[in-house]
This record gives sequence, structure tokens and C-alpha cells, in this order.
Amino acid sequence: MARTMTLPRWLPLLCASIATLGPAATRARPATAAPRQDEAGSQPADAATAAEREWQKITDELTPKLVRLRALPEEQRKKETLAAELARIEEFVRKHESRDPDAAASARIYLARELLWRALGRDLEAAALLREVAGSAKGGAVAGVAAMNGGEILLKQGDEPGLVALRRLYAARPDADALCVAALDGLCRQVRLQPGRPFPALDLHDLAGKPIEAATLRGKLVVVLAFNVEAPAARGALELLAKSVAALADPAIQPLGLSLDRDRARLGKVLAELPVQFPVDCAGSEWQSPSVKALGLTQIPATIVVDPKGTILFSKLGAVAPDDLQPLLAGFLAHLRRQGDLPPR
Repeated sequence: MARTMTLPRWLPLLCASIATLGPAATRARPATAAPRQDEAGSQPADAATAAEREWQKITDELTPKLVRLRALPEEQRKKETLAAELARIEEFVRKHESRDPDAAASARIYLARELLWRALGRDLEAAALLREVAGSAKGGAVAGVAAMNGGEILLKQGDEPGLVALRRLYAARPDADALCVAALDGLCRQVRLQPGRPFPALDLHDLAGKPIEAATLRGKLVVVLAFNVEAPAARGALELLAKSVAALADPAIQPLGLSLDRDRARLGKVLAELPVQFPVDCAGSEWQSPSVKALGLTQIPATIVVDPKGTILFSKLGAVAPDDLQPLLAGFLAHLRRQGDLPPR
């Protein structure tokens, strides 16, 4: 399963790392990246090296400031502007955008992600800048990095129209990477999993091939877990869910597994060992599973909690902390009973 875990997560993780490192990171792109200007015959190699050295100095000086800023209480952080730091990066961009456009574009990605978004909380400005870089960057690799980082912000904002527009903008580039476009498609689906959205209808079957009827899920608190038993964190999440549900012993809760395993026989043995006593869908096609593609998942485990009316209450890519899951579910059950959405015990 390690191979299949790597491919869907490759682009988002790469984008995050390049955005953090800045322009120098664009030099480490694979052979499919846009050629360096010296390779194209229009710029000597030592000029690009000079830009890298200049950028390294800027980030070396900025990093401690950003670390300290993120450690401040939110109210104090709101008073910060980082005006001098923003101006310094903008000057770097002006200096290098004609001689080394990829370096300048990467600096703008860093500015948007690390300063405007993560440090200052100016999400709208950050997303707008990343969208502009995704459309205008000379190098397709850098444009993809900008698109994915912009998509990450828009996903956290729950901005589906913004994500769709960003995907359309990047996909229109002649050098758009198919994997990046596919990842943006996934984000456009993932945004629909934000709390308050209706959970999408899925065509599911248990391991015996019997349909998992939507009617059996209505009127209950449904906990959907995407996992595979080969990945330790995902298997741990499955075991945690099974134990939490057993401890709650509440008939109003309905767990549901979405397995990315290919080996259905091994999956069945693990489910019996844990034990897991709730329905599990397994198409045997890993990341190409219809349910996984419909949900736009790029990481497992993934947990989605749905109320009796089919509205998403909670969603998380990655493991829920062991001490958090059972109290989380107990809290939802109590809240829904107070509202009259679940019958009393």
C-alpha cells in the first residue's frame, strides 16, 4: 500500500515544501520542469546562483521572526504587519522577475503562504496572490505549486466557487500538470465535506457484496472512516473507532468503513481480529475506489461524522487523537438528543 499512498499525496506535500523553501527549491525540480534560463541560453548560471544566495539570506533572517510571531497570542499577532519583511520580498521580486521569473514567482508564493496566510492571517490576500501566480508564472512547475497552495487556503475557507475558478485557471495553462489538475479536482470535491454541507450519496457494498442501504444510515449519527489495514495510522484509526463505538454502546451511532485495501481476504481477517462489527465497503481498487474518488480524499485515515439528517458535522484528514474520538462522538450524541434529532436512550 505504500506505493498507492505516495501518489495522491505527492503534489500537495511537494507544494507545501517548495512554498516553505522559496525560490531555491525550484532548482530541484525533476527533468519535466521548465528549463533554467541559462539552459535556454538567455541567462548565465551564476546570476541564478546569486538569486539563490540572496533568497537564502532573506529566509534565514525571516524564519526566526516568523517562528516568534506564530507563538504570540492571536490578539497580539493581529497587531503585527511585517511591513518591512513584505517590502523586502517585494523588492526581491521586482529585482529578479525579468531575469529569473521562476525565482520571483516562488518568492511570491512564500510571501503569500508564510507571511500573509500563516503569520498574519490575511487569507483572502494570500489566496488572491497565489491565484495570480498560478495563472501568470512562466514556469509550469511553479504555477502548480501556487495553485495547490492557493487551493489549500480556499479549502480551509470552504470556498467552493473559488476552488472551481482556480482549477479552471490552472488547467487552462498549456503546461498544466495532469496530476496537479487531478489534485485540484480532489480539492473541489473535498470542500464539499466541510461541516454544514450534505454528505454525498455513495454506492456502497459490504464485503459480502450486499448493498449498504442509505435507509439504514438515516436517523443515526454516522461515523465514516476511510482507511486501509496496511497503513499503521489508518489501521490504528480503525481499531480506535471500533473500541470507541463498543465503549459508547449507543444504538444511535452507526460506524461505516471505506477500505482502500486491495487484498479483501486479508482485510476480512483483520476486521475479525479487531473486531470490527460494522459494515465496510471495499472496492479493491485503492485510490481508484468510487467512494474515495467521490469524496476527493488524498489522505487516510479520514473521519467524517454525519448527523441524522445527512449533514456533515465534522471531517478530518489524518488521525483523530486517541483521547479525542470517544468524547467527540459522545458530545455529538448528547447535542443531537437535546435538539430532538435522536431519540432518548
